[in-house]
Amino acid sequence: MEDNSVSVNVSSRQHTSYNTFGNMVNNQHTPLLNSSDGDDNDNRDTNYNESNDEDIDVSILDRRHVNPNATSDAATLMHLLKGNIGTGLLGLPWAIWHAGLVLGPVLLVVMAIVCVHCMHLLVKCSKHFCRKYGVPSMDYSTVMTHAVRNGPIQSLHKYADKSRYIVDTFLMITQLGFCCVYFVFMGQNIRQVVAHYWQHTPDARVFMAVICIPIILLSFIRSLKVLAWFSVIANILTVVSLGIIFRFIIPGLTTVNRPLVANVTSIPMFFGTAVYAFEGIGVILPIENEMRNPEHFPTVLNVGMSLVSSLYLSVGVVGYLQYGPSICGSITLNLNNADPLAQSVKILYSCTILFGWLLQMYVPMQLLQPWLQRQSWTRVKEAVIRFLFTIFTCSCAIAIPNLGDYISLIGAFSSSFLALILPPIIELLTFSSPSEVGDQEPLVEKVVSKRTTPLSKLQILKNVVIVVFGFSGFVAGTIVSVKAIVKDLGSNDTNSVCNGNDRHMTIPYTNYTTPSYTTQPYSSPSYYPTSAPAGILNASTST
Repeated sequence: MEDNSVSVNVSSRQHTSYNTFGNMVNNQHTPLLNSSDGDDNDNRDTNYNESNDEDIDVSILDRRHVNPNATSDAATLMHLLKGNIGTGLLGLPWAIWHAGLVLGPVLLVVMAIVCVHCMHLLVKCSKHFCRKYGVPSMDYSTVMTHAVRNGPIQSLHKYADKSRYIVDTFLMITQLGFCCVYFVFMGQNIRQVVAHYWQHTPDARVFMAVICIPIILLSFIRSLKVLAWFSVIANILTVVSLGIIFRFIIPGLTTVNRPLVANVTSIPMFFGTAVYAFEGIGVILPIENEMRNPEHFPTVLNVGMSLVSSLYLSVGVVGYLQYGPSICGSITLNLNNADPLAQSVKILYSCTILFGWLLQMYVPMQLLQPWLQRQSWTRVKEAVIRFLFTIFTCSCAIAIPNLGDYISLIGAFSSSFLALILPPIIELLTFSSPSEVGDQEPLVEKVVSKRTTPLSKLQILKNVVIVVFGFSGFVAGTIVSVKAIVKDLGSNDTNSVCNGNDRHMTIPYTNYTTPSYTTQPYSSPSYYPTSAPAGILNASTST
């Protein structure tokens, strides 16, 4: 979810006061004004029928159409696509390598099903609390707050207001992690292009430091309208870049030396990368909150994520078939650097990532707004924080310039909580026992049934299994990724293509569509790819 998800959130904040990540007041339970009998709302289907949710004669969700900028189903689908297609897509061939040619796609489909199901759970719980408290929409952290406050565990109720910080903390880590990945991506890809024309090109780390200068200046942009234009440009460049990438990875596919199942110790790296790619759950509620017909969102979500999953699967499998054990953390690093078209896609995607960096930084700053508003010299302190965040993310990228390790660590550590662990917990807290819809004040109009059906034993078991699965991936993926990063820090290998530094990439290929490295012996990756690629041409010249 990386590049463009924030733009959707930005749009959401422009139209409703409920769709901020960290600024919504926890106890905002003001009921909506009652409409007259002749209101146009009475013409709509006001019965919301969903299992485990109360039956309401006049749905609060139907009030969203008062927003003149509410999105249609088609527009919502577009927002969903652009909010879930980002840099994680480029790392999926690397993820498939760590699981195997057969096991990888199977696990990717399983991951897609589980992640989409968790998105549905979050939307379901959000609708429940919207009806309960008479508000048209809620954000992720607010849903978490109400789930803890209304859950069956009495001892947790006093921590309800603080529970929102769990979501905000992992969201902050995820966004800053994205910014680190973006620095590595831009530095390595731009360095490859420059190295083709300049023999004495400096290390990729130098490019990251240089890129930091314009980003520091651009990071001070605070206007949502300006950021929205960056998002539009990034979307166009993404579509063009993906078309060029498919132009390179489809010809000359082979299954030689592509094991069906990789070493089991490398699967946690697959987990982290896959969750990173599917971690679009933070954008789900803002998108759903802006729909003109929110009752259509489950269908739109299923269609949109099916398209996203199909794209992920095709890029992951085809990219791995093309480059095999020489695959990098971003498939753009494997493209033939002697071809001007490949150079163009590296530049285009780097521009996309640059614009995406600006959008990603908006979220941490939005999370800090409540604290900043309580301070003196607010503008000065905000400028200092923006500067420090930029320097911090650039420094992390320079210290560990391995794209695959970064993606896996961010996915395993923070994205797994947001996408897999918290949604089932929220549903367990929300529907684990019968509760009164009007237990505080009947804010929702004309409630027909005040009882909420509790979860069945099968549903409880399902949620527990998902939480265990997510937590296991969190622990294993984090440990393995940290070990890989430690190995990176102690490695002197700075000349591989996956570091953007292979000088052999400056020599034109004779046949880049059918690289001869596929005839080399292959060893399954361990927790860290011990057979890390030293460059496509290096492999071809050694045979």
